[in-house]
Amino acid sequence: MARHPQSAALKLRIVRGGAGTLARRDEILAAAIRVIARDGLSQTTLEKVAELAGISPGTVTFHFAKKDALLLAVLDRVSDEFERARRAAITGAGGDPVAALGALVAATFDPAVSDPDRVAVWYAFWGEANARRIYLDRVGSLDKSNLADLLGLCRQLIDEGGYAHLDAEAVAIALAGLIEYLWQGILVDGPRFDRRAAIRQARAYLSVVFPRHFG
Repeated sequence: MARHPQSAALKLRIVRGGAGTLARRDEILAAAIRVIARDGLSQTTLEKVAELAGISPGTVTFHFAKKDALLLAVLDRVSDEFERARRAAITGAGGDPVAALGALVAATFDPAVSDPDRVAVWYAFWGEANARRIYLDRVGSLDKSNLADLLGLCRQLIDEGGYAHLDAEAVAIALAGLIEYLWQGILVDGPRFDRRAAIRQARAYLSVVFPRHFG
């Protein structure tokens, strides 16, 4: 049966409209990330986000009816970006624990997932008591998964390298703590943060712990 030309045109408009809706939603989330980084969670408003995005407040409320919905979407966005980068680093290593740890360190300091605004969002949710429960509910499992992956990779290196004197859990926690400390530098130094130096410092720790693999 022949397709009606009006029906095809209508479907094309729907597809284009959907793409436009997603693009506008991305613009709103990008603006919200910047506002949260600048003003904090409590001082973020739909009006401020709309102004920064260059759109009307009504457009923001069309996509996010309430401020809480927007904040949750921002947290989901930054956490999903980080988790995808983390999973890609591990998968791309092809089962090699040395390559996986190196790739995880590099991914952690990739500005695509840890630019100053995104890091500020992480700390904004963690730092405000009212938002901490939301953070734990939404991101706590990802934090645990990240530590579990570090622990598994450290155990693999300890077994393969004969580092019988090492405690895998202590090594993994220390690495996670070092990365967290270095991440705070992103918040303090902003665009001036030296990402290459941070990666070198993390790898220097690994070279001390696993000298036969990261020497």
